[in-house]
Amino acid sequence: MAVDDYRTDRWSEVSALSSETTLTAQMGRVLGYLKGLHATHLIKLGVELGLFDAIREHAPLMPSALADSTGLHGPYVRVWCETACGLELLDYDAGKGYRLAPFMDQILADPNGAFSLRNFANVHLTLARDYERYPHHFSAGSTFPFGDHDETFLGDVASALDVLPRMFLVAVLPNLPELQAALEAGAKVLDVGCGAGAAIIEFAERFPSVRCVGEDIERTSLGMAEKRIAARGLGDRVSTRFVEAGQPWPSDLTDGSFDLVMSYLVLHEIDPSIKLDVLTMCAQALAPDGYLLLFDERYPSDPAELRDPTQVLAVMAQWYEVTWGNVLNTREEINELLANVGMGVIQETALSRFHIVVARRPRS
Repeated sequence: MAVDDYRTDRWSEVSALSSETTLTAQMGRVLGYLKGLHATHLIKLGVELGLFDAIREHAPLMPSALADSTGLHGPYVRVWCETACGLELLDYDAGKGYRLAPFMDQILADPNGAFSLRNFANVHLTLARDYERYPHHFSAGSTFPFGDHDETFLGDVASALDVLPRMFLVAVLPNLPELQAALEAGAKVLDVGCGAGAAIIEFAERFPSVRCVGEDIERTSLGMAEKRIAARGLGDRVSTRFVEAGQPWPSDLTDGSFDLVMSYLVLHEIDPSIKLDVLTMCAQALAPDGYLLLFDERYPSDPAELRDPTQVLAVMAQWYEVTWGNVLNTREEINELLANVGMGVIQETALSRFHIVVARRPRS
């Protein structure tokens, strides 16, 4: 199902919201977007070649020393360093050399960090492969769903999204002491749209008594999850299930036995015609007082937010996923869906581009 145009009638012109500008400034804006393309490639290369890692370990470093430590060509490394400095990824001390700019150690040089974006450059370049199909899709109104992509594509997306459950555990869970206590005591967790299993593995390793089930409609990703579970030796507490899209879940997934049902960037991927059905099954899966976590993105509720720096990335996500058939929901739409299945929202958190909602199933 393609994105509908239901927002058109209720949205006014956005151009009226902009201040006056100049031709030169607008040229700079377009060139800035082109700069972003090349910056994405530079970040991807810095991760692949170990440049960020070497700087983190040995900084400050002159380009020649960085080239020696990585076994790379010195003149090219110098240009990479200077460009990364121009992009504010690196800082420079004339007497000592280059070091990572503030917080870039967490963002680009720590693969296991809670706020690591080091795989995002690669996945966005992978996503851009779809643009070759856009002329056809724009003419035919057709879609190419996420699950129809090849294994390399699915694997790149999975590796980038590994960080999301870590973000939740570090930034949100401490504010939910009852849920944290339940996890520490050995909660039962269901991950809806588990993909390659990042969340169920992260929760199982963080909480040694937790039991996790991941379900998905996409078999290739489930295969990746099963391999990762086996490699981590978690098969006694972590399992996966295949479910048919648009069909009722097996009874043991809707038996009210789960303390936490969660999903990461899944709500907006569900066909709008069955979102309410899926959330109904999520509610049925939960025990009384159980928690539902939706870690997703929210589409702007008003045209003024289209240019809000905190919301424009959600607008872009709708753009690069439009031919998958995905539809991002507004905050109001998400809350209405939850209310319709009897879930009460207890916390909403904005974390960079992400919108995190925690709801709870009442006892009666």
